[in-house]
Amino acid sequence: MSVSLTVMREIAPSARVAPDAVIGPYCVIGPRVTIGPGTVLTRRIIINGHTIIGSANRIEEGCILGTSPQDLKYSGFPTVLIIGHHNHLGPRVTAHIGTEFGGYLTRIGDNNVLLDGCHVAHDCYVEDRATLGKNVLLGGHVLIETGAVMEDQAAAHQFTTIGCFSRVLARTPVRRDVPPFTRFGSLYGSKQPSVVGIHEQGINSAALSQSEEKELRHALQEVFDDESALQTKIEQLVNMGVEGAAAVLCEFCQRSLQGVFGRYNELYRGQMPPQALKYLPPEVLALIRRQTP
Repeated sequence: MSVSLTVMREIAPSARVAPDAVIGPYCVIGPRVTIGPGTVLTRRIIINGHTIIGSANRIEEGCILGTSPQDLKYSGFPTVLIIGHHNHLGPRVTAHIGTEFGGYLTRIGDNNVLLDGCHVAHDCYVEDRATLGKNVLLGGHVLIETGAVMEDQAAAHQFTTIGCFSRVLARTPVRRDVPPFTRFGSLYGSKQPSVVGIHEQGINSAALSQSEEKELRHALQEVFDDESALQTKIEQLVNMGVEGAAAVLCEFCQRSLQGVFGRYNELYRGQMPPQALKYLPPEVLALIRRQTP
């Protein structure tokens, strides 16, 4: 006796899916979803909400994207999840749309790798070329800057920023901003997480000139050799006229010191962060303006 099986896909008629996108078996695509050319959904993937996915992404089995935020203050406004180009989302990655009070947008940029079980909560921004290891958790309003790495099972508190080309060690709870080009963690779990060294691979990935790298290394050593006089050391470097990556490091640390609990983005709690205005689709901005008194 033969058994006939039907492979099911549920694609809403109003969804916009590029002709050469690959939608695998048992995928569900909602009515406000856009999927760009060359993007591959392997199987058993759910994409809902106002979700815009660019080109040449690979999204593995069990991912759930564009669902409502796990925040009781969210009231149902059609906020957005944007995923750029050339990203790889491993199995069971989850990402939520934004919230009205957090900027209306969650965004994953280009050329990122998110491994098995990562969670990107509402109003997070993952810039470009970042790597999130297995089961990395991002609380709401987290910013992952370009080239940053979070190792397996690390987690970021709401409103923290992981600086460009930094590396957060495995199983590290991040409660304050992580400076660029540093390694951040708690060696053997013996103390509160802090800067534990320079991220050499990050510096290599940044492709700095020889003079810029030398200046950056000097700044890193000056600032983090002893953090007890952090503000004074940064001011001294700024007064010396540091440039390039060293200036980026100093500006980042100054912003973090201005923030609440060492988290600069806490200053935007309940407000629209600068990234939202940069990346929100025009039709969403128009809708926001119509509904704002």
